[in-house]
Amino acid sequence: MAKIIKVKNNKVTGDTWAGLLLAAGAEYTLSATEYLAWSTDAKVLADAATGDLGVGDGVTYLTTGSLRIDWLKGNPPVSAAGIPLSEPAVFTGVVGTKSISIVSSDFGDRTSWYQKSVQVVDEVLTDSGNGLTWTSVNANWVNIDNARLTYTHKQIPKRDGTFGKHADWRTIVKVDDVVQTTGYTQNFAAGSITFGASKAGTVVKCTYWHNSVANPSEWLLAPPSGKKLVIQHVELQFSVGTVLTDTVRFEIWAGASIGTYGTFSDGLWEAGYGQFRADYRSARDIINAANQGQGTIPAIGELTQAIVVMPFNYVQAITLDSALGTLFRMVLLNNTPFTDGELCTATFYIQIV
Repeated sequence: MAKIIKVKNNKVTGDTWAGLLLAAGAEYTLSATEYLAWSTDAKVLADAATGDLGVGDGVTYLTTGSLRIDWLKGNPPVSAAGIPLSEPAVFTGVVGTKSISIVSSDFGDRTSWYQKSVQVVDEVLTDSGNGLTWTSVNANWVNIDNARLTYTHKQIPKRDGTFGKHADWRTIVKVDDVVQTTGYTQNFAAGSITFGASKAGTVVKCTYWHNSVANPSEWLLAPPSGKKLVIQHVELQFSVGTVLTDTVRFEIWAGASIGTYGTFSDGLWEAGYGQFRADYRSARDIINAANQGQGTIPAIGELTQAIVVMPFNYVQAITLDSALGTLFRMVLLNNTPFTDGELCTATFYIQIV
């Protein structure tokens, strides 16, 4: 069974299916060993057909009897929306989990530091004098389409464990309240727009995200509500030309919520919410901590510098549990971007349980 099967007693009284008693309204996730018995049990299939037994994928309960039975029997495997699933390979790891790799923002480019950014809506920009370049009161805009951010659609991790889309952070430019999609360039670091033709005498507005905030480099990896993130492996990858101008701090926090952690103060750390901390002040520190340095990968594609990959393989997987308020925090202590490199990121190889 490579999918999650969750059942629910939709009756007003308790009942028993395949030997399991469920109270009214109770839910249960089938294990791999239970799957076969439930998918062939006559009462299970009959009540799934009527809806007395709810069947879903752990997120959504299916809406029709035929889909519920298909989900139970795997004929064919379908999503909660009834879309056929393609499973061309045998799944590895924990049964019913999803595997994903998540990449941090880039230590060397502040315009990739999106997580703590703040949105400004329809700010009236200032004409620099020639009608071409218009500036904002804030520098350090977020470039969510930055080539250093290797995220795909709806896979951009937010601080609360949910995922966003590129459109959530993109800038919107208006001239006299008409949205502009072409005819200008953006200087994200400076916080300005430059048009190809003068816009003198007009009102130029911009909606954007900027990271001129406290600890702008801070990046959190938190599990979605009701889930666990099991980190099997972490890698740091950076260009050979990179100059480490700041200390990278890795921390694990647990026991509360993001709201309680707030600024992640030393006081809260000492109070017991801090679980693990490692500071990497230099390349030496990273080399000393990594356990299977892979040397360098030759420059490829748009990269002109070779890439150093430093893996951290753990004897025991690290589990971030939403029920315990566990999260991973990464920050540059002085928020000073690394220089002279083309790639400075961390990648987390994860199972979502």
